[in-house]
Amino acid sequence: MANYCSNTVLFLGDPTAVAELRQLFWEIERQQKLTRMYYLPDFVIDGTGYVQDISFNGQWINYESRWTPNLNLLVQLAERHQVEFISGFDEMTNGIYGEALYSNGRLLAVYRDAYDEHSAENDPDWLAFREERQAMLDRFPDNGHELQLR
Repeated sequence: MANYCSNTVLFLGDPTAVAELRQLFWEIERQQKLTRMYYLPDFVIDGTGYVQDISFNGQWINYESRWTPNLNLLVQLAERHQVEFISGFDEMTNGIYGEALYSNGRLLAVYRDAYDEHSAENDPDWLAFREERQAMLDRFPDNGHELQLR
């Protein structure tokens, strides 16, 4: 049995495009429950980005992936719908923890040690990442989001 990676994603951009993505995730979950098989839309390249146990928490979408975060899937979805995203992920068995940002065609991911939050407070890369994340949130104040990441 695969280890599962817990993921959360917030899409930012045109409200219609964000709503379409939320509907897409809802449809993925519906198809998987109906067929009891993994499902991804036909336009997805590289079928390893499966998502399951999808739930919605405000504007955030929570789901499980297999083994690692499936950032390649999120990038494909963001590019197709011309939006940006903020993502958080953790897979406790293998110690994979981190966050990712996708903005202006660029993916930035920061992996961290979940047990060493204090050193992250002084890490220049981590601080720059947090500043960029906040700038993204500030660009889309009407997205109805509340920051839920650590």
